[in-house]
Amino acid sequence: MSRLKPFGLPALHDPNHEQSSNSSLQTVTNIDAECALPWTAIKKKPSPSAETVSELLYGEPVQILERADGWLKIASVLDGYVGWILTGATMRGMGRPTHRINVPMSHIYREPDLKSEPLLPLPMASYVHIKTPASVQNGFLPHENGGFIYAAHISPLGAFADDPVTVAERFVGTPYLWGGRTLIGMDCSALVQLSLAAAGHRVLRDSSSQFKSLGRPLEKGEAAQRGDLAFFPGHVGWMLDSVHMLHANATHMAVTVDTVDNVTEWVKNEGKKKPFSGFRRLT
Repeated sequence: MSRLKPFGLPALHDPNHEQSSNSSLQTVTNIDAECALPWTAIKKKPSPSAETVSELLYGEPVQILERADGWLKIASVLDGYVGWILTGATMRGMGRPTHRINVPMSHIYREPDLKSEPLLPLPMASYVHIKTPASVQNGFLPHENGGFIYAAHISPLGAFADDPVTVAERFVGTPYLWGGRTLIGMDCSALVQLSLAAAGHRVLRDSSSQFKSLGRPLEKGEAAQRGDLAFFPGHVGWMLDSVHMLHANATHMAVTVDTVDNVTEWVKNEGKKKPFSGFRRLT
């Protein structure tokens, strides 16, 4: 477990112990490698055509469970999610992380210059290792593995945003993508997971798990407010006020703002007997 400490991970919020009881999850005991690509798909099976169940982001740690014909079966250290990634997507010993990307998307540049060649895009929540001691050059800091990152786009491990909803609002217009976790495309539970992570909360990946593990249900007559979560069968979003919610959805194939009543009607039209599961308030 000692290798988990350099990533500054808060405890996983899993009061129902899903990590040990859900077949899609696994309790992680060690870090074997880190994601070496800007992001990579986690597949349900070791095949390019298999369903993408989630994504790994740059620098995120994994435990390797199995190897098979160019594929690795891994468990994500962040949320215990199990799946298959291509062997070339990881690297051992990328360096002790010092910071995380705090904007929807940034870049590693060849030189500390905005006109310099971008070497690698980095989505929010990517782990990076900034050289120390280091001084800011033209607003950039040196990356241990080469290149430079704009200083305002990173936060030290342990420094968190005040409001996860404000973080989520930065993704308005992002395309909807099943299994996605980046500005290029994300799903509903990823929007919640990423924004909570930016605020220092490590939570489970799927909306069903989030419904079981996050917050408390509202009391009868208690109105929803900004920061509450609205849950539906297989869906979740952030409440912006008592009426409107922010969510990544397949109706618009994007992150949009809609009323809870409208979303409930969409789900009802899909044939769900109970189209609205309830609000939950983080405590």
